[in-house]
Amino acid sequence: MSNSEKVLEKISGVTTEWINGKMHEYGLKRKDLTAEIGIDKSYLSLLFAKPENPRKIQLSKPMKAMFFYYFLSKELKK
Repeated sequence: MSNSEKVLEKISGVTTEWINGKMHEYGLKRKDLTAEIGIDKSYLSLLFAKPENPRKIQLSKPMKAMFFYYFLSKELKK
């Protein structure tokens, strides 16, 4: 498996649970994500909504990649 395939596999594993875990690991709140990434707070609310919420949105591949690299940059700054 090439390096790019490994990265793509890691990116595909990004879920809201993964994001919540990373937020906890780095002591971040949703408002930190809105400030540092520029994501609208209403987008985050719908992203983290309960599954039964009809307005809940799913993570697209580009958004998964954005979160993956955002938290990778946090890890590299340790």
